[in-house]
Amino acid sequence: MPNAVTAKDFLAHIQDLAPAIEGLRLGEYSDLIDDSGHQYIDIVMEGGGTLGLALLGYLHVLEQVGLRFIGIGGTSAGAISAIALAAANRPSEPRVDRLIEALANMPMADFVDGRKEGDRDAMSALQTWLDDDSHTLGKIWKAARVLDNFNQIHALNRGEVFHRWMDQLLRDMNGGQPLTAQQLRVRMNDLPTLLVRDSADASDFHHQPDAPLWEVINGTRVLLPRPKPDQLCVVAADISTETKVCLPRMAPMYWHQPDQVNVADFARASMSIPGFFAPFKIKSLPADEARPLWRCQEWPDRCYEGDFLPEVHQLVDGGVLSNFPIDAFHVKTRVPLRPTLGVKLQWGDHKHDIPGVLKVFSQSFNTARHAMDAEFLMQNPDYSKLVAYIDTEDISWLDFAMNRETKLRLFRMGAVTAVGFLRGFNWRDYKRIRRSLAEAYTARA
Repeated sequence: MPNAVTAKDFLAHIQDLAPAIEGLRLGEYSDLIDDSGHQYIDIVMEGGGTLGLALLGYLHVLEQVGLRFIGIGGTSAGAISAIALAAANRPSEPRVDRLIEALANMPMADFVDGRKEGDRDAMSALQTWLDDDSHTLGKIWKAARVLDNFNQIHALNRGEVFHRWMDQLLRDMNGGQPLTAQQLRVRMNDLPTLLVRDSADASDFHHQPDAPLWEVINGTRVLLPRPKPDQLCVVAADISTETKVCLPRMAPMYWHQPDQVNVADFARASMSIPGFFAPFKIKSLPADEARPLWRCQEWPDRCYEGDFLPEVHQLVDGGVLSNFPIDAFHVKTRVPLRPTLGVKLQWGDHKHDIPGVLKVFSQSFNTARHAMDAEFLMQNPDYSKLVAYIDTEDISWLDFAMNRETKLRLFRMGAVTAVGFLRGFNWRDYKRIRRSLAEAYTARA
């Protein structure tokens, strides 16, 4: 593979950051710690196509500082990183460096797999459309050659090569067997004994329904075990029912045996960019079986009459609805014991010239995928303290032929961003902000 990069290459590219990373180990980032001094957080990652390599640099720094991840969420490229991170090991163990080579050397060009094996027109068309110097007639000619793709599979590519690759990646982490939702759930909840810092204010939790959250043993606060919900949240969009789908939590609404679903299916659903990859299809459950499960949608009663579901659910890239599901683990009426850190790809640029129809299409998609997340961030200003922005500059999120230098550059961008963010993060100040907001929400209720 000509553009292959090793983990050693990536680490050498950020070697100058080692002193800064070492100094950050002294920081306080969470109230949950283990006997080894690791601090526990939740992490949510934005989608961004091939820019997702920057997430690896960001995660590497967090893990080297001593942070460990419990709740993990993401959409599209963020979902791929989230699932791989969750599957790589138990939460207390290092996980990121195991992923670096695998994700950095994804055969991205192979993912442009057309409508059948050996279809090279899809990649040729993509390269022409992305080339600003290509003539209009050339773009039209290339478009005509892939019309059958859109007629037959409703997209440029099947997405089958990606699905096989993701399945194999997860098998490599699971003794050669497909990784099921239940197996991943068990792995993610295999937590060590967690201790609660003395600086956690007991009065913040006294009135919560599940209080107390810890017990004191020999003068040490020990977190009490609780029933474990899904600690993974990847987002897809069900365009056949207009539903935001959070997986694996909502898997029972789609699969007869949700615990046995191959986790690679979740990734395939979340990364299905409309028009680029074919929707991920799932045959609907019988109406009588599905109706009580779908009541959580709180649709009008008439929507549940008869065979209320389409024959087949079609799931596409979750970025259509939520490209940055930072609300996945958020409870606004509580002061958390651990923060939910978020990392976005690209700055929120709100100035766009629209020179042609392709830009109209791409910006319509971008507007839809950013609007819901922007509204949540606006309504929850405390999250400005938790979210980092990796400025990926001029690198295209559809660069499926990414060269070695760009891969290294993206990794470094993520690492530099993580160092800067952690330097400015103040856990105790953040808790004070959340305390005042929680009190306000409680008073309003």
